[in-house]
Amino acid sequence: MTADLLIQYLPSLLLILSIFTVGVASPGPATLMIMGTAMSRGRPSAVALSFGVVTGSMFWGCFAVFGFVAAMEASAALFTAMKLAGGCYLFYLAFRSWRSAMAADESLRVQTVTSVNLNQSFVRGLLLHLTNPKAPLVWLATLTVGLGDTAPLPLLVFTILLCELVAILVFVGYAVLFSTPVASRFYISFRRPFDAALGFLFGAAAIKILTSRTT
Repeated sequence: MTADLLIQYLPSLLLILSIFTVGVASPGPATLMIMGTAMSRGRPSAVALSFGVVTGSMFWGCFAVFGFVAAMEASAALFTAMKLAGGCYLFYLAFRSWRSAMAADESLRVQTVTSVNLNQSFVRGLLLHLTNPKAPLVWLATLTVGLGDTAPLPLLVFTILLCELVAILVFVGYAVLFSTPVASRFYISFRRPFDAALGFLFGAAAIKILTSRTT
């Protein structure tokens, strides 16, 4: 990655980073999960979840760079399977939120943060992004529109790394923000309606994925 190459593509890089920042900061299943996890399970679990989401995003970004997403896009069966997987996982998250909303406060127990809990949070974030059929297509469209088909591989890799750095800053920022004492007190006071709302939003996202076109 040379300085001349960076200067040549700087306007495109700035455009991609702007679009990507708005995208990751906008409300969606990932931000909702991070927000809920931060308030209910604490900062370490939310940060681990954030890195799971970022890892899944990097996976799809690399797939797009090496041309695998374009090949996948041509396979209707594969994308149908991804839609089913993503929709089912979001319905599972909706079920968990609704079950939490119906649980009595007395049944709740404070969970001790352990490596097992952190690993589970990481896997939840990773699965959320790996089963999202829109994620690889968004990467493909972003890189194609921003850099075109002739951009050299080092530049594409550098772009992905920059985008993932932005994702870490945004998602970990959400994890820190929503794990503050004020946010925790809000969750304790409004836990049941908040979890019910999360369940509704996850369910709506599942329906949207299952009924939308991905090609």
